[in-house]
Amino acid sequence: MLFLLCPLASAILYPVGNLYLKRSISEGGGLLRSLFVSNIVLSLCFMPLAFFLTEAPDWNFWFWPLLTGFTYFLGQLFTVIAIKSGDVSVQTPLMGIKLLYVAAFSTLIRPDEVPPLLWVGAAICTVGIFLIGGGTLSAFRRSGRTVFLTLIACFFFGATDTLSSYRSAQFGKIPFILMVATVVIVLSLGLLPFFRERLRDTSPKSLRLMGIGSIAIGIQSFILVFALVSFGQATAINIVYSSRAIFGVLLVMYLGKRLGNHESTTAGAKVMRSRLAGSLLLCGAIALVFI
Repeated sequence: MLFLLCPLASAILYPVGNLYLKRSISEGGGLLRSLFVSNIVLSLCFMPLAFFLTEAPDWNFWFWPLLTGFTYFLGQLFTVIAIKSGDVSVQTPLMGIKLLYVAAFSTLIRPDEVPPLLWVGAAICTVGIFLIGGGTLSAFRRSGRTVFLTLIACFFFGATDTLSSYRSAQFGKIPFILMVATVVIVLSLGLLPFFRERLRDTSPKSLRLMGIGSIAIGIQSFILVFALVSFGQATAINIVYSSRAIFGVLLVMYLGKRLGNHESTTAGAKVMRSRLAGSLLLCGAIALVFI
């Protein structure tokens, strides 16, 4: 069971990275600059896999890693927009919905692999989404934009995971990962002309926060992929990783102020308890569907 420590570490690092990215944006780092740095750092974290390259890519299937890199980039884009627009304690828990997207997308490829409780889990997640949004209609309206953007991000990340699961072996697993990372870097370089300020003109404080957040997200991604490749056990690993929903809320509630985040004060204790309850419900639904 020690292999489960990998997704657990990733589940803790993910909301930490998001908290720092949000602070970076609020300190003037800019959405596109934060996205650029995050994508570059994250992609570079996967480049050491080149040392373990033992198979040549099958270029007959070049389209799949290209498409996967594009969907991953879009997932990252909407994630950063969601972080900028709202609370991390809303955005982070909702990322667990990605697994249900993966299950739904899988029905298009292999209908016989559909989890029998998929739609039950989706119904429970609907309730969880409402609770994470604040538990009341007025609170949900205030968080609605963040919820919507996060669900779009999950859609693209779900597509990324599905393509990786079913198409990476055709191209070659490690070459697939490396090409996806390269595509993300190339697409991120396309953001440079749209920066409001040059990266070197960003304040040192914002750059430091951006760097810490990007490194945390990059490391947690590498740890997760390492666990999946090394140990298999994709279901167990993803269920443990979904606990980032709970850690995201708990970090904001108990360590947010120390990390420069004041969501718990702004939202209030009642809303934060609702978000924690919704996070627990989401994790329960994911476990129900995939166990």
